[in-house]
Amino acid sequence: MHHAPYEEAVGSLVRLLLRWLRGGRRAPAGMPVEDSAMHWGEVRRGARSLLPGCRYRRRLLWRYPAVWDKPKEGGP
Repeated sequence: MHHAPYEEAVGSLVRLLLRWLRGGRRAPAGMPVEDSAMHWGEVRRGARSLLPGCRYRRRLLWRYPAVWDKPKEGGP
């Protein structure tokens, strides 16, 4: 999946606005912040292998929810 050309710019602007509103802080005091050890594609493949049929979505500010619906007992 590729980013749309504007997604990076919009995300950066929102991130800067939030940082300005928070007085320059990246996160609440005491909250650990570090870069991810895995690329989002690796995480998506892992989620799909563990949870077949899950939907891995891209959201604003680099958040990626995985949504999975448990199959009904006995199949469809």
